[in-house]
Amino acid sequence: MKPITLRTVAQQAKVSIATVSKVVNGINKGISPETVLRVQQTIEQLNYRPNRSARQLRAQRNYIVGMAIVDDSPAFLTDPYITHLVAGLSNFLGTQNYGLLLHGITPDNVEQSFLLKESVVDAICLLLSGPAVRRGRYLDLVQASGHPIVAFQEKPRQSPADACFVNQDDQGGAETLAKRIVQRQPRHAFILRPQLQWHAIEARIKGLRKILEKHHCNYQIISSDENQRQSIQQALDAAVNAHGVPDVVIGTNDRLAYVAYRHLTDQGYRVPQDIGITGFNAFDTEGSLTPVLESMRSPAYALGEAGGKALLTRLDTGRFETRTVALPVTPVDGTTLT
Repeated sequence: MKPITLRTVAQQAKVSIATVSKVVNGINKGISPETVLRVQQTIEQLNYRPNRSARQLRAQRNYIVGMAIVDDSPAFLTDPYITHLVAGLSNFLGTQNYGLLLHGITPDNVEQSFLLKESVVDAICLLLSGPAVRRGRYLDLVQASGHPIVAFQEKPRQSPADACFVNQDDQGGAETLAKRIVQRQPRHAFILRPQLQWHAIEARIKGLRKILEKHHCNYQIISSDENQRQSIQQALDAAVNAHGVPDVVIGTNDRLAYVAYRHLTDQGYRVPQDIGITGFNAFDTEGSLTPVLESMRSPAYALGEAGGKALLTRLDTGRFETRTVALPVTPVDGTTLT
């Protein structure tokens, strides 16, 4: 039996080989929808499988995008923000016939990442943790590899030049949330943050502080290991012993807020009557967790899609259309604040 080739598909669909090649590679510009459908149906009928090696050689691409996540937790993929972000990126790339190569890296091993040493990827996406200076160093390392970069949830900067910074408006979202909080007229607040530093968390704290200080609300910023329930509880207990019971507890993500809710209600405090509690991210779209937190919804899935679109535009045209992409966050009404 003769192998099924582009020529075979073209002859059966009664189109040119070039047209079949364009449809196979997802380039439908200038081709009528009817022709695209006919070619796709012929490909399915003949069970044609494109020669990926030949495609790579022609385009000088591997059709693989790398995604490096710098996080010291071995369970980083259980973080719902990371899960949604990666899903959005991977699913979009899949529609364009690209694969995603995911690599979780601890902060001490960034320089040893195979993504920086091998030429298996066409570009690299990043989600970085750690102090700002260290994150800048990571960006410089990736820039030295020569790959185009999409940096998610990272403060835009001039270097690297061949990069796009894709963020959500964490500071603006935190300000919106804080304006809701101050309607409660709190005198004293706890802001719960993870020990591991992320640009998004710093932006949220900046927005919270701006509004709380404007309304003369005292606050303490409390750090803990967000992956360890006991660490969060102990940090909360220490803060209560040192500063008294707060009027409101503000989690910079929903996990911190939920642990605080359980711990405080187990101790007999009523929420929201005695203590108001808020979160940030709102990924529990099915309402499986109770109570429903007063929170802000993060567009992590859409952020992944936006990063994928920006990156493929760069690979197709040789430049990023824009240096920055910013998506809004939206309020979520809950039962834990008022």
